[in-house]
Amino acid sequence: MSLSLFKTLSTAVLITLGVLVAQAAQARDTFYMLPFRDVLALPEAQSRLDPSIRLYFGNQLHPEIITRRGGYYIDRKTNSVFKSDEGACRWVALSALINLQERARAVGANAVVNIASYYNQRENVDNENYECHAGNVVAGVALKGDMVTISN
Repeated sequence: MSLSLFKTLSTAVLITLGVLVAQAAQARDTFYMLPFRDVLALPEAQSRLDPSIRLYFGNQLHPEIITRRGGYYIDRKTNSVFKSDEGACRWVALSALINLQERARAVGANAVVNIASYYNQRENVDNENYECHAGNVVAGVALKGDMVTISN
């Protein structure tokens, strides 16, 4: 077999494997509504979330808004191989919350209010739960919220 033919066949096999893996990743899309409290209870949440930037989920009451600093949307995915769906969902939800806080800090806000799931740009407002979708190899969470400065 010539080197050129070997390279062509190798490329074809790799492309076929890539297509099969991509199809397998899309083959499952399990919908979950999971509690934010489980995410906030993670040891990583205790060490990585900034207590100076408060988070208010859904329609939760919050102190008076002094300044609005705009809305923000984050769509996060994580590898879920060798993880339970719920474990992967908690991890990716934490990543999204951290990103919301980073955005708040960047725009000078001290809180994120009206945090809602926004998977596939479909809003799902819940004071206690977030939406997560788990596939064969990927789990995803999308959140949106309003960056604000609130009174203490």
